[in-house]
Amino acid sequence: MPAWVRLLANACDADNQRVVADRLNKSSGYVSRLINRCYAGSYDEAERQVRAAYGGENVECPLFGAIPLASCLRNRRRKGPARNQLHKQYAATCPACPNNNDGGEA
Repeated sequence: MPAWVRLLANACDADNQRVVADRLNKSSGYVSRLINRCYAGSYDEAERQVRAAYGGENVECPLFGAIPLASCLRNRRRKGPARNQLHKQYAATCPACPNNNDGGEA
């Protein structure tokens, strides 16, 4: 079993599937399909979301050094125009960042 699936299963054991799904902004069915290995979508994206929400991992940001993976995902996927200088910096840096493996989602 991959480590990220173990993280997901442990999170479900600690809380419940609905709470975990809410934290991932997904449905409880999504979580169930991931754990049972019958999800038809991108496991790479699911892994990123689970690691960001429950992994406690840091990535090396070109702008700010070590930041939580969850912050990296949130900032590089921000929609709409930049509202302040920080958003402008992320918008300029994130598309070419080596941590950005979204492929077109950024």
